[in-house]
Amino acid sequence: MVEVSALFARKAIAQAKPATVERALAHAGIAHEALSDPANRVQVEQHHLLFEALASDERPKISFHMRTSASMRCEDFGPLGLTIKSAPTLRRSFERLDRYARLYNPYSAFALADEGSECWWINHRAAPDNDGGRLSNEAALGTFVSLWRDANGEEFTPKRVQFTHPPVGDVKPLEGHFRCPVIHGADVDAIIMHQQDVDRPNRVGDQHIWNFLRQHLEEILRTTEPDRIDREVVMQVANTLSDGVPKLEDVACHLGIGSRTLQRRLAELGQNYQSLVDEARREVALKLVSQGRHSLVQVAFLTGFSEQSSFTRAFKRWSGTTPRTYRGQTGSAIHS
Repeated sequence: MVEVSALFARKAIAQAKPATVERALAHAGIAHEALSDPANRVQVEQHHLLFEALASDERPKISFHMRTSASMRCEDFGPLGLTIKSAPTLRRSFERLDRYARLYNPYSAFALADEGSECWWINHRAAPDNDGGRLSNEAALGTFVSLWRDANGEEFTPKRVQFTHPPVGDVKPLEGHFRCPVIHGADVDAIIMHQQDVDRPNRVGDQHIWNFLRQHLEEILRTTEPDRIDREVVMQVANTLSDGVPKLEDVACHLGIGSRTLQRRLAELGQNYQSLVDEARREVALKLVSQGRHSLVQVAFLTGFSEQSSFTRAFKRWSGTTPRTYRGQTGSAIHS
């Protein structure tokens, strides 16, 4: 059962029409007192039902979720927010943010990717097929932008923002919050930024405080998510495959633990590093092949294979068919 921080629901309620609040809470099955403490959590399905109900009185110009995002400040997120704000640059704010954000929102799966002159903050978990989930997804990306503005300066503006789902209502509230083009029906959910903006110093960045807070967050994660280390490894390997398969020692360093400790914790879960590398390659390959944005030669490279023949054999083991056949079955255009 996945739960998210009650902070998001409490902030959304504050932006809603008073006459809507009680009905929306009842629709979602959330008790009012459950929102009194941001340390409380609500089921993600209830969170989506709440957003669905709050939107009903604003259609078609739904904007409460963007007002909710705009109200967010780093201090609302405790050590996580302070870590974002104290980082020397915005790029440093991203370091391990994919992991730390799960303290508040374990439902989404974010990762940073450099794409030439652009930097992409991607949510790899698609929004559910309902309006509440879609609005929550838009609010999540809107919240990140608010926190980065709090840390880096109010003038921070993405190059564009995109979502895989169709528009839920009027796009103008989103454009007003993000201050950039907003695209729906894209391949992935992402905030796309200019590289030079990501490398700009934060307003009150402090290397020593940032290091201290990151260590504190690592301790919190080890306490709250001791059984997620295998998934952490898969995510980290997947994020670095285009540079080749990372060494176990490098992954352990990124996770803030020793390599022997990582091996021991994986063994306790009945896992080993090589099997998780294979799982990361499988997930990335299936996604890239089905999307059709890259040639099969490029997909082989992006998943860490030096030869396409080796990639093809592995892909057949993962999917039971060849990459080209799989791409045709998923309806994507075939690249040579």
